[in-house]
Amino acid sequence: MNSNYLIDYQTPCESKGLTRNDVVLLLSTKGIEISIESLGCYERGIREPSPDMVIELADIYKELFLTQKYCKFNCAIGQAYSYEILDSIDLKALKLLEEHRESYEVLAETIILIVNKETKEDFTADELEKLKKNVHELLDTEHTIEIFKIALNKFIDMKEMIAEHNQKCRQRGYARG
Repeated sequence: MNSNYLIDYQTPCESKGLTRNDVVLLLSTKGIEISIESLGCYERGIREPSPDMVIELADIYKELFLTQKYCKFNCAIGQAYSYEILDSIDLKALKLLEEHRESYEVLAETIILIVNKETKEDFTADELEKLKKNVHELLDTEHTIEIFKIALNKFIDMKEMIAEHNQKCRQRGYARG
């Protein structure tokens, strides 16, 4: 566990009006056995739940940020590739729309930049700088979309939507598996 950051499992539980006993019962209906004491240890930061348990708790609490926080602070891959967690800002659809508009322009410009390039050495210094700037812009867009998806989980089950999307990609031959 990352000692610099304690994931709050108690507040989402309480905000849903659930007790530890309620959560234990809900988990048992899914075939998951856990004691009230173990759940309390998660809430107090004495012990970290497994990734599978975090998924289940996030599902029960309808709090997808728990999975993002778990990956960001407890997984080497998540620490390397996760965005900062923007869970204390008021999301505005206009911000997403602006990022989306900008990303189209940057994406087109980036495609033109990389056509016929095979290695980093194929770029001039100016082209490489422009490419880096464009990638930063695309990362801003991706970050905004990721946070927006997490926020949308209040209304729809994003885990289910992502599973459906992945199935569609496999059916169309875009991915193996």
